[in-house]
Amino acid sequence: MPETAEELCQRPDVRKELVRASGQKPAAEVKAKTTDKFWFVTHALIIVGCAVLYFLLSAKLLPLPKEQLDIIGRVLRAVALIVIVVAVAQAISIYAIGRIEDATTRFTLKRVEHLVVALAIAVIAVSILFVNWYPALTALGIGSIIIGLAVQTPMKSFIAWIYILVRRPYQVGDRIKIGDATGDVIDVGYFDMTLWEFGGEYLSTDHPTGRVIRFPNEKVLDTMVWNYSWPLFPYVWNEIKFQIAY
Repeated sequence: MPETAEELCQRPDVRKELVRASGQKPAAEVKAKTTDKFWFVTHALIIVGCAVLYFLLSAKLLPLPKEQLDIIGRVLRAVALIVIVVAVAQAISIYAIGRIEDATTRFTLKRVEHLVVALAIAVIAVSILFVNWYPALTALGIGSIIIGLAVQTPMKSFIAWIYILVRRPYQVGDRIKIGDATGDVIDVGYFDMTLWEFGGEYLSTDHPTGRVIRFPNEKVLDTMVWNYSWPLFPYVWNEIKFQIAY
Protein backbone atom coordinates (compact mmCIF):
# COMPACT_ATOMS: atom_id res chain seq x y z
CA MET A 1 0.00 0.00 0.00
CA PRO A 2 1.54 3.36 -0.99
CA GLU A 3 2.51 5.72 1.79
CA THR A 4 0.62 8.94 2.35
CA ALA A 5 2.29 12.34 2.53
CA GLU A 6 2.00 12.34 6.33
CA GLU A 7 3.62 8.91 6.58
CA LEU A 8 6.45 9.94 4.29
CA CYS A 9 7.11 13.04 6.39
CA GLN A 10 7.57 10.86 9.48
CA ARG A 11 10.46 8.93 7.94
CA PRO A 12 13.84 10.03 9.41
CA ASP A 13 15.55 10.37 6.03
CA VAL A 14 12.70 12.45 4.58
CA ARG A 15 12.61 14.69 7.68
CA LYS A 16 16.36 15.18 7.38
CA GLU A 17 16.05 16.31 3.75
CA LEU A 18 13.14 18.61 4.60
CA VAL A 19 15.13 20.18 7.44
CA ARG A 20 18.11 20.62 5.14
CA ALA A 21 15.92 22.32 2.53
CA SER A 22 14.13 24.58 5.01
CA GLY A 23 17.18 25.46 7.12
CA GLN A 24 15.41 24.67 10.39
CA LYS A 25 17.10 22.73 13.16
CA PRO A 26 14.71 20.67 15.25
CA ALA A 27 15.41 20.51 18.95
CA ALA A 28 15.96 17.02 20.27
CA GLU A 29 16.21 16.15 23.93
CA VAL A 30 18.44 13.22 24.75
CA LYS A 31 18.82 11.79 28.24
CA ALA A 32 21.58 9.50 29.40
CA LYS A 33 20.66 6.03 30.56
CA THR A 34 21.42 4.75 34.04
CA THR A 35 24.31 2.64 32.75
CA ASP A 36 25.78 5.66 30.96
CA LYS A 37 25.63 7.70 34.16
CA PHE A 38 27.33 4.82 36.00
CA TRP A 39 30.20 4.86 33.51
CA PHE A 40 30.54 8.64 33.80
CA VAL A 41 30.84 8.29 37.59
CA THR A 42 33.37 5.48 37.15
CA HIS A 43 35.47 7.63 34.82
CA ALA A 44 35.35 10.50 37.31
CA LEU A 45 36.48 8.23 40.17
CA ILE A 46 39.38 6.89 38.11
CA ILE A 47 40.51 10.44 37.25
CA VAL A 48 40.28 11.48 40.91
CA GLY A 49 42.25 8.40 41.96
CA CYS A 50 44.98 9.15 39.43
CA ALA A 51 45.12 12.76 40.62
CA VAL A 52 45.49 11.69 44.26
CA LEU A 53 48.25 9.19 43.46
CA TYR A 54 50.03 11.75 41.30
CA PHE A 55 49.88 14.26 44.17
CA LEU A 56 51.37 11.69 46.55
CA LEU A 57 54.15 11.02 44.08
CA SER A 58 54.83 14.73 43.55
CA ALA A 59 54.96 15.31 47.31
CA LYS A 60 57.40 12.37 47.62
CA LEU A 61 55.22 10.74 50.24
CA LEU A 62 55.86 7.29 48.76
CA PRO A 63 59.32 5.77 49.44
CA LEU A 64 60.24 4.84 45.86
CA PRO A 65 63.32 5.49 43.71
CA LYS A 66 63.22 8.50 41.41
CA GLU A 67 63.19 6.40 38.23
CA GLN A 68 60.15 4.45 39.40
CA LEU A 69 58.41 7.65 40.47
CA ASP A 70 58.91 9.10 36.99
CA ILE A 71 57.57 5.97 35.30
CA ILE A 72 54.55 5.74 37.60
CA GLY A 73 53.86 9.45 37.12
CA ARG A 74 53.86 9.09 33.32
CA VAL A 75 51.58 6.06 33.55
CA LEU A 76 49.13 7.91 35.81
CA ARG A 77 49.04 10.88 33.43
CA ALA A 78 48.46 8.57 30.50
CA VAL A 79 45.67 6.67 32.25
CA ALA A 80 43.95 9.91 33.25
CA LEU A 81 44.17 11.29 29.70
CA ILE A 82 42.87 8.04 28.20
CA VAL A 83 39.92 8.04 30.60
CA ILE A 84 39.16 11.68 29.74
CA VAL A 85 39.27 10.88 26.00
CA VAL A 86 36.97 7.88 26.44
CA ALA A 87 34.55 9.88 28.63
CA VAL A 88 34.39 12.75 26.13
CA ALA A 89 33.84 10.29 23.28
CA GLN A 90 31.05 8.59 25.22
CA ALA A 91 29.40 11.94 25.94
CA ILE A 92 29.58 12.87 22.25
CA SER A 93 28.13 9.49 21.31
CA ILE A 94 25.19 9.93 23.70
CA TYR A 95 24.33 13.63 23.50
CA ALA A 96 25.41 14.47 19.94
CA ILE A 97 25.37 11.36 17.78
CA GLY A 98 22.43 9.97 19.77
CA ARG A 99 20.27 12.89 18.57
CA ILE A 100 20.54 11.74 14.97
CA GLU A 101 17.60 9.62 13.90
CA ASP A 102 19.13 8.16 10.76
CA ALA A 103 20.82 4.85 11.66
CA THR A 104 23.23 5.07 8.72
CA THR A 105 24.50 8.49 9.79
CA ARG A 106 24.89 7.33 13.39
CA PHE A 107 26.89 4.31 12.25
CA THR A 108 29.20 6.45 10.10
CA LEU A 109 29.79 9.09 12.78
CA LYS A 110 30.54 6.43 15.39
CA ARG A 111 33.10 4.94 13.03
CA VAL A 112 34.74 8.37 12.69
CA GLU A 113 34.65 8.80 16.46
CA HIS A 114 36.31 5.42 17.01
CA LEU A 115 39.08 6.38 14.59
CA VAL A 116 39.73 9.69 16.37
CA VAL A 117 39.73 7.99 19.79
CA ALA A 118 42.17 5.32 18.57
CA LEU A 119 44.53 7.99 17.24
CA ALA A 120 44.33 9.95 20.50
CA ILE A 121 45.07 6.84 22.57
CA ALA A 122 48.02 6.02 20.28
CA VAL A 123 49.46 9.50 20.85
CA ILE A 124 49.04 9.10 24.60
CA ALA A 125 50.75 5.69 24.46
CA VAL A 126 53.70 7.32 22.67
CA SER A 127 53.94 9.83 25.51
CA ILE A 128 54.51 6.94 27.95
CA LEU A 129 57.39 5.46 25.93
CA PHE A 130 59.17 8.77 25.41
CA VAL A 131 59.97 11.22 28.19
CA ASN A 132 60.01 14.11 25.72
CA TRP A 133 57.27 13.10 23.29
CA TYR A 134 57.29 16.23 21.14
CA PRO A 135 60.27 14.98 19.10
CA ALA A 136 58.52 11.60 18.89
CA LEU A 137 55.43 13.25 17.42
CA THR A 138 57.62 15.18 14.99
CA ALA A 139 59.31 11.98 13.90
CA LEU A 140 55.89 10.32 13.63
CA GLY A 141 54.64 13.17 11.43
CA ILE A 142 57.68 12.98 9.16
CA GLY A 143 57.31 9.22 8.95
CA SER A 144 53.62 9.61 8.08
CA ILE A 145 54.51 11.97 5.22
CA ILE A 146 57.06 9.49 3.86
CA ILE A 147 54.60 6.61 4.15
CA GLY A 148 51.88 8.75 2.55
CA LEU A 149 54.07 9.42 -0.46
CA ALA A 150 54.79 5.71 -0.74
CA VAL A 151 51.14 4.67 -0.53
CA GLN A 152 49.32 7.42 -2.39
CA THR A 153 46.31 5.32 -3.40
CA PRO A 154 45.26 4.39 0.19
CA MET A 155 45.77 7.98 1.33
CA LYS A 156 43.72 9.28 -1.58
CA SER A 157 41.00 6.75 -0.72
CA PHE A 158 41.03 7.93 2.90
CA ILE A 159 40.63 11.56 1.76
CA ALA A 160 37.81 10.40 -0.51
CA TRP A 161 36.17 8.73 2.51
CA ILE A 162 36.19 12.10 4.29
CA TYR A 163 34.69 13.67 1.15
CA ILE A 164 31.91 11.04 1.19
CA LEU A 165 31.14 11.87 4.81
CA VAL A 166 31.01 15.62 4.19
CA ARG A 167 29.39 15.89 0.75
CA ARG A 168 27.33 12.66 1.01
CA PRO A 169 27.17 11.66 -2.68
CA TYR A 170 25.84 8.36 -1.36
CA GLN A 171 25.50 6.44 1.89
CA VAL A 172 24.83 2.90 3.01
CA GLY A 173 21.51 1.71 1.59
CA ASP A 174 21.52 3.96 -1.51
CA ARG A 175 21.26 2.51 -4.99
CA ILE A 176 23.88 4.12 -7.17
CA LYS A 177 25.69 3.82 -10.46
CA ILE A 178 29.37 4.62 -10.43
CA GLY A 179 31.35 3.93 -13.56
CA ASP A 180 30.12 0.65 -15.04
CA ALA A 181 28.84 -0.71 -11.70
CA THR A 182 25.24 -0.43 -10.47
CA GLY A 183 23.94 -1.65 -7.14
CA ASP A 184 23.17 -0.96 -3.49
CA VAL A 185 25.84 0.42 -1.17
CA ILE A 186 26.25 -2.03 1.71
CA ASP A 187 29.43 -0.66 3.31
CA VAL A 188 31.66 2.43 3.14
CA GLY A 189 35.01 1.82 4.81
CA TYR A 190 38.03 4.00 5.43
CA PHE A 191 39.66 2.95 2.15
CA ASP A 192 37.08 1.13 0.04
CA MET A 193 33.35 0.65 -0.45
CA THR A 194 31.24 -2.44 -1.12
CA LEU A 195 28.44 -2.54 -3.67
CA TRP A 196 25.80 -5.26 -4.00
CA GLU A 197 25.43 -5.48 -7.77
CA PHE A 198 22.04 -5.17 -9.47
CA GLY A 199 21.50 -5.72 -13.18
CA GLY A 200 25.00 -6.14 -14.51
CA GLU A 201 26.20 -7.79 -17.69
CA TYR A 202 24.24 -11.03 -17.18
CA LEU A 203 20.79 -9.57 -16.49
CA SER A 204 18.54 -7.18 -18.39
CA THR A 205 16.44 -6.37 -15.28
CA ASP A 206 17.19 -4.65 -11.97
CA HIS A 207 17.57 -7.86 -9.98
CA PRO A 208 20.57 -8.77 -7.81
CA THR A 209 23.23 -10.71 -9.66
CA GLY A 210 24.67 -12.31 -6.53
CA ARG A 211 28.00 -10.53 -6.97
CA VAL A 212 29.60 -8.06 -4.58
CA ILE A 213 31.80 -5.30 -6.02
CA ARG A 214 34.51 -3.69 -3.93
CA PHE A 215 36.61 -0.78 -5.15
CA PRO A 216 38.67 2.05 -3.56
CA ASN A 217 36.96 5.22 -2.40
CA GLU A 218 39.17 7.37 -4.64
CA LYS A 219 36.94 6.38 -7.57
CA VAL A 220 34.30 8.85 -6.34
CA LEU A 221 36.72 11.77 -6.84
CA ASP A 222 37.09 11.32 -10.60
CA THR A 223 33.98 9.39 -11.65
CA MET A 224 30.40 10.53 -12.12
CA VAL A 225 27.96 9.07 -9.56
CA TRP A 226 24.23 8.51 -10.20
CA ASN A 227 22.18 8.19 -7.00
CA TYR A 228 18.67 6.74 -7.31
CA SER A 229 17.75 7.06 -3.62
CA TRP A 230 16.95 10.71 -2.91
CA PRO A 231 14.46 10.52 0.00
CA LEU A 232 12.23 13.38 -1.17
CA PHE A 233 11.62 11.69 -4.54
CA PRO A 234 12.46 7.97 -4.26
CA TYR A 235 11.31 7.15 -7.80
CA VAL A 236 12.94 6.83 -11.21
CA TRP A 237 10.81 7.55 -14.26
CA ASN A 238 11.18 5.06 -17.09
CA GLU A 239 9.72 5.83 -20.52
CA ILE A 240 8.17 2.93 -22.42
CA LYS A 241 7.36 3.46 -26.08
CA PHE A 242 4.74 1.39 -27.89
CA GLN A 243 2.89 1.65 -31.17
CA ILE A 244 -0.88 2.19 -31.48
CA ALA A 245 -2.49 0.92 -34.67
CA TYR A 246 -5.22 3.06 -36.22
